[in-house]
Amino acid sequence: MEIVEGEATHVVDIPGVNDNEGLLAKIRDRCSNCDTSTLPPETRTNEKRCIFRLPTRLQNINGKSIEPQVVALGPYHHGKPRLQMMEELKWRWFTYLMESINGKLEECLIELGLLEKEVRECYSESETINLSSDELLQMMLVDGCFILMLFIRTFIQIAYPYRDLDLAEAIDLDLDVAKTLPPRLADDLQLDLDVATMFLVDIPIFRLDMVILPKIYRDLLLLENQIPSCVLKTLYRICCNISSNKYSLSYMAMTFLCSTSVIPNSRNMPGSLEWLHLLDLVRLIFISRRSTKVISGTHIRPFNPIPCVTKLCRAGIKVNRYIADTFLDVKFKNGVIKMPDIILDDSMCSLLVNCVAFEQSYNISKYFSNYVTLLDCLVNTTRDVDYLCNCRVIDNFFGTDAEATQFINNLGKDLTIIYKDRGDNDDFFLLDVFGDVNEYYRKRLSWGNWQWTSNWQWTSFKREYFGRPWLLIPALVGFVILVLTFLQTHYTICDHVHPKN
Repeated sequence: MEIVEGEATHVVDIPGVNDNEGLLAKIRDRCSNCDTSTLPPETRTNEKRCIFRLPTRLQNINGKSIEPQVVALGPYHHGKPRLQMMEELKWRWFTYLMESINGKLEECLIELGLLEKEVRECYSESETINLSSDELLQMMLVDGCFILMLFIRTFIQIAYPYRDLDLAEAIDLDLDVAKTLPPRLADDLQLDLDVATMFLVDIPIFRLDMVILPKIYRDLLLLENQIPSCVLKTLYRICCNISSNKYSLSYMAMTFLCSTSVIPNSRNMPGSLEWLHLLDLVRLIFISRRSTKVISGTHIRPFNPIPCVTKLCRAGIKVNRYIADTFLDVKFKNGVIKMPDIILDDSMCSLLVNCVAFEQSYNISKYFSNYVTLLDCLVNTTRDVDYLCNCRVIDNFFGTDAEATQFINNLGKDLTIIYKDRGDNDDFFLLDVFGDVNEYYRKRLSWGNWQWTSNWQWTSFKREYFGRPWLLIPALVGFVILVLTFLQTHYTICDHVHPKN
């Protein structure tokens, strides 16, 4: 700032005025280029966006839960060199399917072309997908047909009793006779008989290695590796022309998914589930198998975390395993937390990570997030995991209790748990379990200080020693030695005080 006094000119620096003029100009220029009518794509609410990148926090939990191992589906991992082996398999299966539906390839392209905008909107990074319209349609066509062929292959193998044997060697029949063996299969699926039987005869391309197949199952359930259900439904309608609900796409998909040991049995499963992609369908299968339903009401209970399983045991609260169709079916009654068993291996951990990531990114009920929160509360140390393993609630295939503890605690960090009025929403379906456990725990704490102290000490002693014979035997030996030492000292003193005549 310049100040003129007569013929002299003085330059005065005022802090915060001269220095900020350039910054103010930059801010005004940036604001003039900012569109205030809409939100950025990554923060804008969009119900169609249902396929997301795995959050950074979850990427560090289990590296195997992020990247596909053998097959890439969708745009996120498309074209990666290490996955090119399965690209050749996908094209061969696609060729077989197209040859069986002569003249429908163009119809598939036309129908998928109408879905291009909807498909792009399903991906959270739709603005960054560097694929042209032709490349996107080709990818969706080949990947979608590959998934359909997996469904059909599994369905035929389950329907056919000799699926584990080569057809020609097992029954030694002419191929024309063999084609009639799957009952009404060709009529139900409206496929050429060659397609219906190509999985049963000795064609190497359809005899997948038992090592690769579980990896394909796992890759199909990665959040970043999903195909929108609208693509699969369109291709299934054109290629299979199903008119009966008995063999709907949902039924075929559930038959395929439930053929793995991770997914609950599909018996009595509703065939009209509305799902966004395969990962969402698996999540709905687990939720639908729950026997405990949330009772509608207007009472809202506050959420408070429960103590770890070691502290609960000291208060007399037990954890017991029981048989259920899904591990989400957790109950609490009369001081006992009843939990179905869960197998912590690579497949289940991958499913947990991806389902939690999907629930945290999309506006849906947080069933898997609720269950992981429960595990995170119960497990603080390796002793907690060891207890749950002894109760057969957790089957730990990680190798060590420390690895299982780290996985559970890392997965349970910073989860969003929405719980509302149960009359409107049952987002936090374990809210009653948390409330009842805390209420029972507080009652045990207020049950006389000396009574509670002696109770948890005795409970802890029983759990530590009576539950572990290898610890009980040394404790008994030590107790016997202590008693004998005491008796020896007693008689030595008595002999010294009262010597014998």
